Amino acid sequence: MDRSLGARLARHPIIATLYGAEQIDAFVDSTTEIAIVANVELRKLHAVVATITRADKIAIVNIDSCEGISPDKGGVEYLAEIGATSLVSTRVATIQRANRAGLLTMQKVFVTDRSTWPRSVKALEQSDPNLVQLMPAPMLPHISAKERNALPPIVASGFVVTPNDVRSALAAGAVAVSTSDAAMWSLDIKPLNVDELRPR
Repeated sequence: MDRSLGARLARHPIIATLYGAEQIDAFVDSTTEIAIVANVELRKLHAVVATITRADKIAIVNIDSCEGISPDKGGVEYLAEIGATSLVSTRVATIQRANRAGLLTMQKVFVTDRSTWPRSVKALEQSDPNLVQLMPAPMLPHISAKERNALPPIVASGFVVTPNDVRSALAAGAVAVSTSDAAMWSLDIKPLNVDELRPR
């Protein structure tokens, strides 16, 4: 894992989620240093990534939700060409391609109940991402410490709407949370975990 990403999460464990380009200025002006970029169409994506990079911040592109980009080899290579250093996807094959391309990777998993958890663990073992985006965040306390420790570092997402939600997720073992609520991006909350993000 890139040391700069780990250092940024250690300073500020909140990741902004940008649905479209409308909140880019609010993100740049906020304390948070990392954004998940989602629902940005292809013709605008290069400019969004460039704006975030110029602000000395990191864009994690949700390749599954950005219209016009295919989650195949060509799509992964395009993200690298426009200066994106990280991506998020639900797809094992996309994460594997991005790993081979040298991008930082985050795999999104949805855990609706305990019965879906083994499938998620198997997918993560196959893809070997740098980070796991676990949704929804309230599921995190139901995962044992042993299970969490066997996974890449966890970013808790979904239903993170109050400062207490952030604190609860960090206390339950997450290294960070992600939220689309701009009011949360500059919260003065320190991480509870010593962050040793998985190296490649």
